Amino acid sequence: MQWVVFVYVMMYYVALFVMFGKTEVLVSTFFSLGGILFAIILLWRASIRIRTNERTFWKWMTIGSICYFIAEMIYRIYEWMLQTEPPFPIFADVFYLLYSCAYIVALLYVIMQQRKLVVVWQSLLDATIVMCVVMAYSWIYIVEPMIRLEESILYISVLVAYPLLDLVMLFLLLHLFFVTNVRRIWLWNMVGVGLFVFTDTVYFIQMMQFNYESNSWLDPLWIFSLLMIALSGYYAKDGNLTFQKSEQPSVIKIMFPYVCFLLLLCAPFIYPNDRIVITCFVLAIGCIFLRQWMMLKENRQLLQQLQTLNDNLEQKVAKRTSELMQLNEQLTYAANHDVLTGLFNRRAFVVKLEQELIRAKQQQHYFAVIFIDMDRFKQINDYFGHQIGDELIVQVGRLLKETIRPTDFIARQGGDEFTIIFTPFKHVDELRHFVHRLVSISQQPVAIRHLDIRISLSVGVAVYPYDGETVDTLMKHADIAMYRAKEQGKNQYQFFNGEMDRVVLQKTMIETALHEAIDNKQLTLFYQPQFDVQTGELIGMEALIRWIHPELGVISPAMFIPIAEETGQIIAIGEWVIEEACRQIQIWNEQHGRSLRMSVNISPKQFLKENFVEHIRAVLQQTQLPPDQLDLEITEGVAVFNEQYTIQKLKQLKQLGVHISIDDFGTGYSSLSYLRKFPINRLKIAKPFIDGITEEKEDVAVVKAIIVLAKNLKLRVIAEGVETLQQLNILRSLQCDEIQGYVLGKPVPADLFTTLYIENQLPHD
Repeated sequence: MQWVVFVYVMMYYVALFVMFGKTEVLVSTFFSLGGILFAIILLWRASIRIRTNERTFWKWMTIGSICYFIAEMIYRIYEWMLQTEPPFPIFADVFYLLYSCAYIVALLYVIMQQRKLVVVWQSLLDATIVMCVVMAYSWIYIVEPMIRLEESILYISVLVAYPLLDLVMLFLLLHLFFVTNVRRIWLWNMVGVGLFVFTDTVYFIQMMQFNYESNSWLDPLWIFSLLMIALSGYYAKDGNLTFQKSEQPSVIKIMFPYVCFLLLLCAPFIYPNDRIVITCFVLAIGCIFLRQWMMLKENRQLLQQLQTLNDNLEQKVAKRTSELMQLNEQLTYAANHDVLTGLFNRRAFVVKLEQELIRAKQQQHYFAVIFIDMDRFKQINDYFGHQIGDELIVQVGRLLKETIRPTDFIARQGGDEFTIIFTPFKHVDELRHFVHRLVSISQQPVAIRHLDIRISLSVGVAVYPYDGETVDTLMKHADIAMYRAKEQGKNQYQFFNGEMDRVVLQKTMIETALHEAIDNKQLTLFYQPQFDVQTGELIGMEALIRWIHPELGVISPAMFIPIAEETGQIIAIGEWVIEEACRQIQIWNEQHGRSLRMSVNISPKQFLKENFVEHIRAVLQQTQLPPDQLDLEITEGVAVFNEQYTIQKLKQLKQLGVHISIDDFGTGYSSLSYLRKFPINRLKIAKPFIDGITEEKEDVAVVKAIIVLAKNLKLRVIAEGVETLQQLNILRSLQCDEIQGYVLGKPVPADLFTTLYIENQLPHD
């Protein structure tokens, strides 16, 4: 856009120098009015485009340009009508002066809008210094010569008004220049006003000399000045007029007042008797000293503020350091203490145990690591609630802390477990007496609110250096000993020994290998025949699981079944046993035209699984085995776990058509009521009763009573574990229905069972 302005002004000059007479007036009028109109359009568009309160600035600028346009129209009409040089002053000068006034109002509006954000005094002093220079030389070359004119007061007043308003405009622009960042919008205004000052000054001199001519080289400069100012409106955006204080003041802003003052230094020497010049010189020096004094004062205040800030910062740093130290102490405490009991936690226990190991090695004394666990705490927690459980843990922790010696160390391991480092001691009896005192805590009930809760403790002990010389080893062995105490009946203590470690290692190995056994099909089924006691006929068999490990050989079910129960693997194993047993009995019955029955033991966890009945139904459908050829053996413990749940599930199984047997009858929670309520088919007399019928009359009476009871309830009876002919004869005499045991057949693999018991039926004894 600036190039358009430059080209326009150059064309204006070319037209003036080429044209003459009336044509010159016509061309000058065209370019003059056209340039002013173009400036009005640019400023008016800025007043519409800007949405903030800065719009007011551009409105005043537009009003000023309109006034200038009106003045120029009056001046040009006067030229056309009278075809002569207009006199001075005329009505057009009023609108020319109104333009300057509107511009001044616009600048004042900007300054007043930002008066709270700028360093007003310093900028005013800088502007005053520059104005002193301008005023001194204006007096010398403009004002003083004009005083000698013999024209009217109106003539002089209007003529003086032009440079006076120019000085005001210049002063306000200088003020904005010193107080704001330099932007394109202010640069265009500075150029336009500067050119305006120059043009008005030349016009002023020519008017004083009475040699001003209209349509001369001076006219395009006025239009050029207006267009320069209008360009600021073309580039204007929201926020352009907002003051932004520079972090680093511009060198030009700092040096400009002093450079101007240098121009004033020579004036007193050239005009030593001119009071106005001397006054401007003294005023400029006063402004400089005042400015420096204000800067020193400001610097002093800044130093004081900086000192205050430093003092406040030091106080805050000291306060923050103190807070951080307190917070660090709190974090250290929280990191090493249990939140609930206030005792040391596992982390602190491990650190203390490491330190104790070093000290024990140096001083060569013994110490013990003691693990303590509250028995049946889960039942207490579930029954009374977690709040009572937490209070119980706190009280037990307090009792344990009161029991230890000052040299000992107690911590809460987690949950309901506590750990103690008993150090030092010389004799094992001293340690044994201490552990006995720990277990004795359970002799008195613990008072929690309105409750008296009795507890028992299982305690495990590992002694340094016999049971380990590292932190991990001692803690592991004490933990093993504690669980050994639980297995032995709870409410007691156990010292660690090597056999415990071997058992745990063996159980761990079995647990790990059991996963592979299921995946690698290392499990197999053996089958033990079941016979009718009176006829000796084979009526079925019981499926018994065996584990043949490729390295460890045959692993007894008594060893891996409890581990499978504990880990939950028994469910997968039990499902495989049912599937394999049903598949095998269906093959035998189809091949030999028999209706033999397959008995399968059912784990409590397997029976209580939600989809147990659905799994049985799916296996029967898959193998096409008649349901009455499958007999599921459950223990009495499962039968009384949840009476309503058990009855519902047994009825569902009965609807499928499978047989239900109570295994190991007489050794569990025997109850005559569930024999009446549960839909069962057989009772299986436990082996301990069978073992004693040849020697104990009481066992004979018990077995006889079971058989009579079963027959009255229309249940069949099968005796297991029959190993001698004498036992067999007694059972036959007592009218036992079925028999299973070594006397007639041992558990064998499927192929051998086919040869021994299906193809070659044993003769009746």
